[in-house]
Amino acid sequence: MDAAQWERTLRQHSRAEGLAETVRLKAGESVTHDDGVYFPMDAVANLTLCKEAAHFQVGFAGNGDVIGIHRLLLPDFPPLGATVMRGGQALRIAQPVLDALLESDAVLRQRMKDYALRSTARFLAEAANAATLSLEKRVARWISLCREAVGSDEIAVTHQYIATALGVRRSGVTVALHILEGEHIIRSRRGRIEVLDPEALIAYSAADEQSNPSHPACP
Repeated sequence: MDAAQWERTLRQHSRAEGLAETVRLKAGESVTHDDGVYFPMDAVANLTLCKEAAHFQVGFAGNGDVIGIHRLLLPDFPPLGATVMRGGQALRIAQPVLDALLESDAVLRQRMKDYALRSTARFLAEAANAATLSLEKRVARWISLCREAVGSDEIAVTHQYIATALGVRRSGVTVALHILEGEHIIRSRRGRIEVLDPEALIAYSAADEQSNPSHPACP
């Protein structure tokens, strides 16, 4: 469901009336789950899975996604950091309120569980990519997913931001961007990346099935 559908679903419950609010998220802002569960409308956030000192990017949250639902349904789920990439609006509802709604409405709870399951599958896929892809491919994939999330060929982002999201050194990201520029796939400028060939970017970021022949594919 998109944000509008989530909102209509929540508004159907009298207990949610007046307790779900529209908030403005600013670019660069960290969205903390302690503040509530967020349903982005036109805002886009970068999601990072955190485990002790390690962290890596696992996707983006935009219209139709939910930020904070995993810890609500699964208290032992690793912390999921969310940093706003593109400022915009989001629907926010306090965790205790949403928790009460889920307890009282089996259909709503199942929808949330289904979403959490699908998004967790995406997180696992990105975790696998982080473990198997070269840095150049990881950077290319990050740019491709970000382009899709923000809906634009131009992305306002710094080398350091990408490095932090991927949990790597800035110098490595800079080298990767130079390689992509050499392939005429992107153009990197100060604080901005322009995607010149989206299809080539997707192809470049794809996993190489022959990259590790000693490990057979999972059945």
